[in-house]
Amino acid sequence: MSENYCWRLRVSDDNRFLVKADSSSWFWLGDTAWDLFTRLNREELHEYFRNRQEKGFTVIQGVVLMGYHVDFNTPNIYGHRPFIDDDPTRPDTRGGENFWTHADYIIDTASQYEIYIGILPTWGDHVAGYGRPVRLNKENAQVYAEWLVNRYKTRPNVIWINGGDVKGDENGEKDVEIWNTIGETIKRVDPDHLVTFHPRGGRSSSRLFHNESWLDFNMIQSGHSHLNRHNDDQIDADYRLTPVKPTLDGEPRYESHPVNWKPINGYFIDFDERQAAYWSLFAGAFGHTYGHVNMWRFNVPGVDQAKEHFQMMDLHWRQVMDFPGAFQMTYVRSLMLSRPQKGRIPYQELLIDNPEQGARMRACLGDGYAFIYTPYGMPIKIKLSALSWSDYSCWWYDPRTGAASSIDSKIGSKSHSFAPPGRPYRGNDWILVIDDGAKNYPPPGVVK
Repeated sequence: MSENYCWRLRVSDDNRFLVKADSSSWFWLGDTAWDLFTRLNREELHEYFRNRQEKGFTVIQGVVLMGYHVDFNTPNIYGHRPFIDDDPTRPDTRGGENFWTHADYIIDTASQYEIYIGILPTWGDHVAGYGRPVRLNKENAQVYAEWLVNRYKTRPNVIWINGGDVKGDENGEKDVEIWNTIGETIKRVDPDHLVTFHPRGGRSSSRLFHNESWLDFNMIQSGHSHLNRHNDDQIDADYRLTPVKPTLDGEPRYESHPVNWKPINGYFIDFDERQAAYWSLFAGAFGHTYGHVNMWRFNVPGVDQAKEHFQMMDLHWRQVMDFPGAFQMTYVRSLMLSRPQKGRIPYQELLIDNPEQGARMRACLGDGYAFIYTPYGMPIKIKLSALSWSDYSCWWYDPRTGAASSIDSKIGSKSHSFAPPGRPYRGNDWILVIDDGAKNYPPPGVVK
């Protein structure tokens, strides 16, 4: 069996998940590291990848041609630029070391840590503008995409992410045509790797590209605009579409990010990361992506700090690698993989009463188990008749620590109310796990 086969991912037979080529389970736990290709030297890359591997991250999302805060053709940490004379059809491969040999090193090093690189060929503003010069058109984007994909199509640990924080139709059909050209080129040159699209905040790739043959799975960006943003509603919308395609949140609110970019509104904390993860997963997402405001650009205080949109960044990226939200993503992955992924569906029908806004509960049902998330630790009243088993093994799973504790109480036959530990408040979130006792599953979070 080839190395590439062991790495290869595909869409599951029910079109709801991504699985390994042999149909075994795989979980997307992503980190937004948009400036990966320009900001880290080789020693730092090992430090970063090692940290993320230890926490169970499986995908790092990085942009080859970053935009937003840097100009087109910006050099990497070693001073090497991607193109000659700012021409996207002329990759600069001169010399023994160049921009592209460092990109090779990034992707190959990630594989040593069993990590996939979600490669964005470009940030969206190089097509859409957003007040910056438009650098890519249909013709040069196709030439660049074909060259890039040919270079990396044999790397086993590649997932392609078209777009880059962009609506996709900022300049009308012209932009849609460019993104379709990039997507079609990727899939034509490299049919063995999966392709998606990273949209602007509050949107999904499905809005413009759901029916495109190059799009293997959908990605939403729930974004950073306000507390309790219901990314589960966005997942719900994708989940109902036909043809059926997997979906996930590829950029939720970042830990330590000012709410709606305004410090006066407060900051997102680790609870907000957990809430976004469990809401989306229990609504039917196949995986989840985490982010920290000081990590996505590998912030170094004092560098670019004068720019208004970086005044909210005050910590070195090394200081935030171990923030609580990053650790707690480990427990997200462990919980999801401690039970079979195949056949898991959203299952709000299990809930008898459900508060709204930030306290909204989400339930899902799998092969002999149910998960129910209560963000504020409010009592969970469920309809036991909605389950197909009567031998109940019940647990509380603590999303802050990954600890599971069994619930020793007499369970009714039609309905039952479960009161989580502690008093209800924002941040006292818990997951109720109800297993079919006949399955003899391990404690939640224990992956066999």
